[in-house]
Parts: sequence; structure tokens; C-alpha cells
Amino acid sequence: MNLLINNYGIPALNFEVNILTPREIEVIKRVLLPSKNIAYDLNISEHTVSSHLTNIKNKTGMLDKYHMAYFLGTRKELIN
Repeated sequence: MNLLINNYGIPALNFEVNILTPREIEVIKRVLLPSKNIAYDLNISEHTVSSHLTNIKNKTGMLDKYHMAYFLGTRKELIN
């Protein structure tokens, strides 16, 4: 887990090593949708969506879905 903290108390994020799986990237692309919609879009269960979100948070140090959305909005090169 990435525990580096920036000046604002938000964990520093590091994606240089491609730490997210392709499925986690598919989930994070839809992060502002309700979990039910993400599950439907990806043909997986809501429990699996929850697991992916937890894994993303653990791998990146992101705090929640809104932090993920903010990060995606500011670092567009993460996802093509």
C-alpha cells in the first residue's frame, strides 16, 4: 500500500509500475456510477465490484470513489 502523503494529507499516487489489473482499470473508468451499474456493464457481481474497488484503494492509497474520480480527471494519461 502506498503510504506517502502529500502536503494536503492526501496519499501520493504512483501508477508508473502498472499496478492495476485490466479489470480494475475497467472498474475505475466507471467509478462514479453506482456499483450495480458497474457490475451490469462488466457482467460481474456487485460483490466483485466492491472487491475491485477495495483492491484499487489498497494498491494506490486512494481514499474513496471521489478521490479516484478526481485523480482520473487530473491524470488523463492513466487511461486511454
